[in-house]
Amino acid sequence: MTEVNYRFIKGNPEKPVLLLLHGTGGNENSLIPIASELSPDSTILSIRGRLIENGMTRFFRHTPDGGFDLEDLAVQIEWLKQTISELAAENDLDVSQLVVVGYSNGANVAADIILNQTGYFGSALFFHPMALRKVQTPQRLNDMSIWMSHGTLDPIVSDENFATLAHTFEQQDADLTRYVQRQSHQILPSELQAAKEWFNEEFENERN
Repeated sequence: MTEVNYRFIKGNPEKPVLLLLHGTGGNENSLIPIASELSPDSTILSIRGRLIENGMTRFFRHTPDGGFDLEDLAVQIEWLKQTISELAAENDLDVSQLVVVGYSNGANVAADIILNQTGYFGSALFFHPMALRKVQTPQRLNDMSIWMSHGTLDPIVSDENFATLAHTFEQQDADLTRYVQRQSHQILPSELQAAKEWFNEEFENERN
C-alpha cells in the first residue's frame, strides 16, 4: 500500500468501530474530538484525504469551474476503498460493520460509496453532506441506518441538494434521520448532541 496518513486508536471491542473522514482542509486528527463525544470507548480508524487543492486536503478534486471532477472522484473512491480495506484487514476490522462519520468533503465521498457500492459500512453519521452525482449502481440499503445534518444557512450545501441526497437514500430503503436547523456549515454543539443521542439510541437498541 502506498503511504497513507491515518490514525488507528484501539478501543473496546464491544463498541462500534468508527471510520472518520474529515472535511476540506482537515486531516486524520480533525474528527477525533467528534468521535470521542459520540462513543468515547470506540476503536477509531481515521484517514486523511491524499489530495491537496488550493493548499487544503481533500478526498477528490474540483474542476476548474468549481464543479465536481467526477473522473477524479471515481479514481479517489477506488483509492479510498482499497485503503479502508487494507487498513481494516491489518487491524482485524470488518468493513461492512464500520460506522462512518464524515464531515463535508469526507461525508460526500462516503455517501457516494454507500449509494453506489456493496459491502461498505454498517451505518453512517454525515455532517453537512451533499449529493455529488446521480446514482450509478443503486443499492438495497434496508439494513443501513443513516443520520445526517444540514444548515438552512449553509453557503455550500443548498436545501435542494440536501433534500435530493436524503430522497436518494430513502429511495434505496435506508433508515434515514435528518437533522436540520438554522445554521451554517460548521458543526455546532447542539448538532453534535443530536448526533450523539441518535448514536446512543441506535446502538443501545442493537444491544437489546
